[in-house]
Amino acid sequence: MCEDKFNKSEEYSKTRGSFDELGVEEQAAFIVESAVNMIVKSVQKAGDAFSKAFDDMKMDGGDDADGESDAAKKPAPKKKKPAAKKSTAKSSKAKSNAKSKSE
Repeated sequence: MCEDKFNKSEEYSKTRGSFDELGVEEQAAFIVESAVNMIVKSVQKAGDAFSKAFDDMKMDGGDDADGESDAAKKPAPKKKKPAAKKSTAKSSKAKSNAKSKSE
């Protein structure tokens, strides 16, 4: 296939020869297993790189030892309470009627 594209090791040549000796189903299984193995290793390397970058970020002062950034430790600004609602004439009458009925 790609014989002239790169120099092959002896191990590669042996593995390739052994692969050619397998049946079609075994070749398919070998290819799938190899692809999955390659993906797993790639994800592991990406995870290691992410972890290292995260650790470097922590060392640069982005986060404290407890994992909170300085911005996260600042208290949230206090919200103003809404002004009390003015009572309407209807609600005042309803209150006075309720008082007179209970008396």
